[in-house]
Amino acid sequence: MNKDNLVVIVGGTGAIGNAIANELEKLGFKEVLKIGTKTNPSIDFNDENTIIKTTEFIKNKNKPISILFDATGILHHDDSMPEKTLKSIDINFSKKNFLINSIGPALLIKHFVPLLDSENKSVFATLSAKVGSISDNGFGGWYSYRASKAALNQLIKTASIEMKVKNKQAIFLALHPGTVKSNLSQPFQKTNLKIQEPEESAKHLVKIINSVDQSQTGKFFNWDGSELPW
Repeated sequence: MNKDNLVVIVGGTGAIGNAIANELEKLGFKEVLKIGTKTNPSIDFNDENTIIKTTEFIKNKNKPISILFDATGILHHDDSMPEKTLKSIDINFSKKNFLINSIGPALLIKHFVPLLDSENKSVFATLSAKVGSISDNGFGGWYSYRASKAALNQLIKTASIEMKVKNKQAIFLALHPGTVKSNLSQPFQKTNLKIQEPEESAKHLVKIINSVDQSQTGKFFNWDGSELPW
């Protein structure tokens, strides 16, 4: 990857996004842009125009993107928590899950993919979740979150197929960061889980981004580098 190119972290003001940005800066990427809902420019998945305005801002820099890292996501919201049973499914909470975990990243793919470097290796990586794996679902529950992350995985896989023709240098990855100390996972940090600091998870995820090649586009990886089943 060309380290003179841009790195864009969407959700870059959150715990994992900020740690990813810091890790990539340490590796020598010269311009790392952290985009959030309150930055300038900003991105709000409720408004596609914010994504369009941000891509216009980036186009004016006259550099391609080496890494687009999507660090957005929602697991719980206000008083709504992941559903343990079918009777807990709520239409508004489900819509919120799909907007943030699926539709928003789809719009990022739509608008940012044309800006990816087409001459050198470039990566579009998104934070998925192991519970989004259909094959690995042995416990049930968490309906909206599981389904929205499964949808995200399908988006990454599908985009990777199209881009094998349009940009052979671009690699698309779905990444499970593990359980990380953050607002998203705070209610679920059980003592029997390995809980990582954002900086630790970021090191693992950046290692994956650095190590993959074009033959691995459209894959779903755990934080430890192992491939996860769809």
